Amino acid sequence: MTEREQANIENTDVELQKQIQRLQKTIQIYEQLAEAIRTAAVIDRSIYTGERDNDWLSIDRDDYVKIMAIISQLDIWKPWNHTIQPRITK
Repeated sequence: MTEREQANIENTDVELQKQIQRLQKTIQIYEQLAEAIRTAAVIDRSIYTGERDNDWLSIDRDDYVKIMAIISQLDIWKPWNHTIQPRITK
């Protein structure tokens, strides 16, 4: 093996190690997101209000903020470009 081939292999190895580290960090963020969603306080208001609309659930605002903070760490979505729209109630 030539020195150039060896250098190319070493460079590839370094790049692959960096990519693995980035992917491990991303996986860790997704694990945090899954845990935040799993433990979020969710309320089915139709039980209490007598509404027949089963399409909506309510989530605790602090839990929502926590979920959005975790999502903001992911490169796939930029939450600062979106606003939280309040639900229109009758």
